[in-house]
Amino acid sequence: MQNRRFPLILSSFWLKVIALVTMTIDHIGLTFDIEPFRYIGRLALPLFCFMIAEGVIHTHNYKKYALRLGVMAASISLIIVLTEVVPFIKNNGGSMKNAGVIFIDLLLGAVAIFLLKQKKWYIKLLALLPLAYGITSYIASCHDACGCQGEVLWFPYFLRTQYGWFGITLIIGFYFAHLLGGVFVKMLSSQSGTDPDLYKGSNLERNAINLISALLLVVFAVVFYLSESYISANIYYMPNAMTSIQIFAIIAGAFILLYNGSRGYNRKWFQYGCYLYYPLHLVIIILIFAIMYM
Repeated sequence: MQNRRFPLILSSFWLKVIALVTMTIDHIGLTFDIEPFRYIGRLALPLFCFMIAEGVIHTHNYKKYALRLGVMAASISLIIVLTEVVPFIKNNGGSMKNAGVIFIDLLLGAVAIFLLKQKKWYIKLLALLPLAYGITSYIASCHDACGCQGEVLWFPYFLRTQYGWFGITLIIGFYFAHLLGGVFVKMLSSQSGTDPDLYKGSNLERNAINLISALLLVVFAVVFYLSESYISANIYYMPNAMTSIQIFAIIAGAFILLYNGSRGYNRKWFQYGCYLYYPLHLVIIILIFAIMYM
């Protein structure tokens, strides 16, 4: 049962390409204030989180995988700091102080899955720590966005997640989708009297994992939307909050449903290029913006 048929037509390669394209559109929209681009950009985060979950689940070298994410997180943090200390960039509107570091979100999600995969229950409980970090980062960012209680100094801006708890929760949720997919296969094989190994890697199992992942995305996106709406209206007044458009992240579920579980094109240049593309495209967009409005 290893064959892949329609509608499972998207490999990991194509999900990454879609995520990179929508991310770039989002950042252009953010920098040049093009609102429709921000809607399109909501698809990027869930796809990146989905790929992180798949990567940690299937990687043969977790330390190397986590190291790449850590190096990228440190690099983006450095770029954010530079936008604050380089007068040419800061004075021309290129500051990224309130942007957060998306690779911190991804790294914490990867760490959470690694902890959840351990056998001892008390080590599994440590997976709550990355989530607590995201929640704390979210609270600090809300304080700053409100501007009503002064700047938060106890949680440096260059160490904050970009999406608070949302991205980390998504990654953990996608990991549990794999577990629930396995449970579904066992139940089905038990009812039919079929060897469960026959379903491993099948379209049926992949569809189950994809469907559960898409449903969890909808649930978490709605919870995030409602919590942001409540917090913005009742706790912090955040006129620039993205509450109204973040719900569009659920559209990414349509692409997740088409995922076939294969890597697809996976040459080294593309694998490492995906990491390098993030800081490079940010630098280019910031410099273009600074030059245009200097």
